[in-house]
Amino acid sequence: MWLLVAGMVILGGLARLFMWWDYAGAERGLALLWPALGRGLRYDLVAGAIGASLIGLLMVPVWLSGRRELAIRLAQWLSLALLMLFAVLSICEHFYYGFYKTRFDPIVFGMFEDDTGAILETVWDDYPVVWGVLGLLLVGGALRWLIPRAGGWLAVRWPRASGAWGRALLLVLQCVLLLLLARGSVGSFPLIRRDVTVSADPFVNALVLNAPLTLYRAARTRANETEISQDPTVGLKRLGFADLADAAKAAGLGSADPQHIEAALFAQAPGQPRALAQSPHVVLGLLESFGQDLLYADGPGNDMLGRLRGELPTGQRFENFIAGQNGTHPTLENLLLGTPITPLTRGRNARLGFDTAAALPFQRAGYRTVFVYGGGSDWRDIGTALTHQGFDRVYDARDIKQRFGKARGTEWGLYDGWLFQFAQELLAQADARGERLFLVLLTTSNHPPHTLDTPRHEYPLDPAALGPRALADPEQLRMMLATYQYQADELGGFLQQLREQPLGERTIVAMSGDHNLRSHYRYDLPAEQVDVDRVFAWMRVPAAYAPSTSAPDTTAFAGHADLVPTLVELALPGQRYFATGRNLWQPAPDGGQALAQFDRLYTHAGLLLPLDKPQLHRWRDSRHLQVQGVAPDAANAAQAHRAAAWVALRDWHIRQQVVRRRG
Repeated sequence: MWLLVAGMVILGGLARLFMWWDYAGAERGLALLWPALGRGLRYDLVAGAIGASLIGLLMVPVWLSGRRELAIRLAQWLSLALLMLFAVLSICEHFYYGFYKTRFDPIVFGMFEDDTGAILETVWDDYPVVWGVLGLLLVGGALRWLIPRAGGWLAVRWPRASGAWGRALLLVLQCVLLLLLARGSVGSFPLIRRDVTVSADPFVNALVLNAPLTLYRAARTRANETEISQDPTVGLKRLGFADLADAAKAAGLGSADPQHIEAALFAQAPGQPRALAQSPHVVLGLLESFGQDLLYADGPGNDMLGRLRGELPTGQRFENFIAGQNGTHPTLENLLLGTPITPLTRGRNARLGFDTAAALPFQRAGYRTVFVYGGGSDWRDIGTALTHQGFDRVYDARDIKQRFGKARGTEWGLYDGWLFQFAQELLAQADARGERLFLVLLTTSNHPPHTLDTPRHEYPLDPAALGPRALADPEQLRMMLATYQYQADELGGFLQQLREQPLGERTIVAMSGDHNLRSHYRYDLPAEQVDVDRVFAWMRVPAAYAPSTSAPDTTAFAGHADLVPTLVELALPGQRYFATGRNLWQPAPDGGQALAQFDRLYTHAGLLLPLDKPQLHRWRDSRHLQVQGVAPDAANAAQAHRAAAWVALRDWHIRQQVVRRRG
């Protein structure tokens, strides 16, 4: 049992060293590593002591039955299994961090809800699976040989007491020590519930926990999000608010009455309602992995835009647009439901309707509301869930394939060109019938394993343009650049065709990436956190629907939370909507602000992180932040506190709806 504790301490330390080696970057000195290793050792002791205690409890009946040799052998095999599990989780999290730029979080569980075959194929293509399995087998064999021998060596030298009472006392003392280690503390709170802050550098703090404990925290967070309890204040308490009244006060509301708060969460688009025939079609597109940072490498020898290049000047491109979440489905729920809780529309929640849904204002105004996905509508239950959120119809790959028999794709969905052709036909048909369409698109092509065996425009690509921090494999980089370029080019073709028709003058278009491409760069976090969070965003508003008194500040911070409010206010004067953000055509107060994962707040001053107890990482330049955070001044602290309060109230409102409908 003590060997198991020691083994987990060694594995946990090695995992942190490899994380540091691969992801710390050249600017961090070793002085920052030692506090993480020191605090991390305590967490490894917790994990080891929990595992040893469980094995001990399981072996007690076998030991007391007189089969002591069997108990020892079983304990050895269980210890080996736990050590191997610790190693596997650590290796998986190492690559998970390289892809998602975070330790295990609730998204890891969503990976098992995707197409399992596609996930496995992506892992097989992109990661050293064979070498990893061989390495684990070698480690497992070495541990199998070592554990009984080391145990025998220790048994001879382990402290022994004379007499039955002495042996019993020694056993009790060891059990008490294991329990104290498993708790991690003799104070009022177990170690695993304490703050892991050991530095003003978030990357250093991220090193502290080991993989089993980060997975445990992710599971608890997911359980709190998806298994919504009867207490709708759980989320606001997690953000540091004592109760609903406390959050309402921080948000600047004059009353803590629940009805008043719920009313304050909604806004009404200014102006007089239009006749449907005078209203525009509205297209809202979510583009797979369309991060902004690859566009900095765009140039004559490395064309990242294709036909999109000619369309960008015909609309407004937002330079500081922050992704609300770090995965496609969380971003989709954030965009279309305004929810901080994700996944929300899975399981029994898939058939609940939420009054925050983005499609509802359009549906009330007489629009036909349609969602088009290049993959299968069974993915994350969107075919069921979205029909309960104000969408009249959900189309997927089967519908597109039925219309275009030659349509092809990857494991994740049809190539984007077919999706855009399908969308173009839906708009033309609706316009011919005198309907108005609210059309939401979700693409799939720019996704691992980055397969692209479809006819397309050829543009120059140069992986070297990405510079020294790019992925070392130029062929894999070229595949990533090709799917990124293909998506941009097909989007450009769709926008060009729309613009060249009279239909274009009756259509508002908004397009944004769902998150960045992730695995093409090694990011120095938090210095380059903004490159992880910033995505492409662009809107085109025909002159008939654009405000004549204002224009968007395209350099101000904005995000997914601002898209639906903007579209409703431009297209649907007089309609009520869930006020998650601001109208981008209105002045941005103090440079704007944007939330990433409801944990990081971008402002003109810098990055406030985490939202409930923020440190301010000031800007070094437009793409880099100070690694070391500082205590924010009163104004920045108040801005973060107010943003947290509104997140807390939206969280409460969503949970309140679930509780009411289940009741």
